[in-house]
Amino acid sequence: MTATEPDRVQTVGSIRDRRRWRPRLVVDARLGLAAGLVAVLAVQAAISLSLSATGLSATAFEDEALYLHAGRQILNSWIHGGPGYDDFASYFSGSPYIYPPLGALADGAGGLAGARLLSLVFALVTTVLVATVGRSLFNRAAGVAGAAAFVCGGPVLFLGGFATYDAMALMLLVGGLAVGLRAAAAERTRTALLLASVAGILLGGAVATKYMVALFVPSICLIVLTMTVRTSRSPSDRGAEASGTPFPAPRPPAARASATGSHRRPTRRARGREFRLSVRLAGLALGGTVGAAAVAGVWLGLTGTRQLSGMMMTTISRTPFVTTGRLDVFEHGLRWAAPTLLVAVLAVPLVGRQRPALTGLLLITSLLPIIFQARSGELTSLHKHVAFGLAFAAPLAGAGLASAVTWLSARNSGRMLKPGILLASAAGLVLLYSGARTAHDLFGQWADSRPLVAFLRTQVGNPSDHYLVEESEVPRYYLEDRTASGQWDNTYYLYYVDPRTKAAIPGVGAYRAALTDRYFEIVVLRYGPTAALDRQIRDILDDTTRYRQIAQVPDASGWTIWRRVAP
Repeated sequence: MTATEPDRVQTVGSIRDRRRWRPRLVVDARLGLAAGLVAVLAVQAAISLSLSATGLSATAFEDEALYLHAGRQILNSWIHGGPGYDDFASYFSGSPYIYPPLGALADGAGGLAGARLLSLVFALVTTVLVATVGRSLFNRAAGVAGAAAFVCGGPVLFLGGFATYDAMALMLLVGGLAVGLRAAAAERTRTALLLASVAGILLGGAVATKYMVALFVPSICLIVLTMTVRTSRSPSDRGAEASGTPFPAPRPPAARASATGSHRRPTRRARGREFRLSVRLAGLALGGTVGAAAVAGVWLGLTGTRQLSGMMMTTISRTPFVTTGRLDVFEHGLRWAAPTLLVAVLAVPLVGRQRPALTGLLLITSLLPIIFQARSGELTSLHKHVAFGLAFAAPLAGAGLASAVTWLSARNSGRMLKPGILLASAAGLVLLYSGARTAHDLFGQWADSRPLVAFLRTQVGNPSDHYLVEESEVPRYYLEDRTASGQWDNTYYLYYVDPRTKAAIPGVGAYRAALTDRYFEIVVLRYGPTAALDRQIRDILDDTTRYRQIAQVPDASGWTIWRRVAP
């Protein structure tokens, strides 16, 4: 044995030891990432539950009360037969036959808290799906980091405790993207076709649940297309891209000569790959179209085409109730999206160099809700729509975080507490606090209706009375045991027929005519969203021969309540 043989034996032994430990390290890394995802979900659940169960948010918001009440009415019509009281499909921004009945079932089991808990379940599933999307687009670590970045968004935490169809629609949307990416990576065409059909069903369900979700469907198709093309490329090309090498390394002259002499074979291989890619893309398009068409057919077949008019009025041809300056809309949207979007923007230099098309697509898609609503000058529901955009910013943010942590940890591999992990943890806590603060502010946007409901409970009950209440959806929801749906009217729209001429009166004239005729037994105003209308009808309420003020709840800055004076 020579002098170098012991070193050689030792080297071989160390290589064997590394190979033996490698599977265990992989398992440990996966378990660590899984534990990280569980921790993210626990934090998300704790924050959403604590915010939605305390303070002003303990009472229903106008939209929550409307959808849960609609769900009750629809369930009653399904169970007992007969038409419902209201044509919800004509003015809902989503199908009234998907989320509202589910929310009403949860509300029946646990009240408003039960309905909000259902939204939390949807939000938690969405976070898991965001991690799945990040894993499919980048890697497992990027997926978990992206889920953490997603949860740092205030609108995301808000939707987890808000009983509307937004959380369900977001879950279906991200689920459609996740399944679509699985279809793009499937090896067999049959499997890809099946998964694409499932993705189409999920995306169709998301759009039916909330019509505005259609804004993101083209981006999802482009993301799936990008990943399908990437999957079809040769492993060497993908490896070069992943290593950040934009151009292939120069080959020696002999290799170039060999390639020149056999140019026909690579050409045939390239043509074969192009043909298989075309077949794969056609299969994905066919499967997705079939799935979405099936949802549309079932949806319209079972519930009628009346919902199409609601889609036109609330989404496609929507007219803002209150117009806001475009810069103000941008400022609000960016502020609500700030924690997650900031990390995504910082990730662009790290990820965009290797994946420029995907990086740009994710970043632009995350801004679509802000751009779309700034164009129309509408702030309504923007905070909820921002959460949909964050689902696309989060995977990009996760890829940037994972790359940064890996780079920092590699530079300090000998330390027990690696600066990369410490820095990422500190930044994550700051961003999470910012998101939680935003969610807290969003939950405090509506008034505490408990004093109003308690007072009205002592005033209502006669089945022949009618009530005009600003944001009447809330007292109608809470006083359903003492009143009927048809007794309530709000200050957004009133259909009133003149009892003398039998002609319908439009606009403000309907309110003035109804008040002049003493049609309403109780009138409640608070000069909130419809303050302009409130001021236009105040003179009739001040006429003591028709109405008298009976209360201000909880004080002069809250609701003012009038009662009809008998003629």
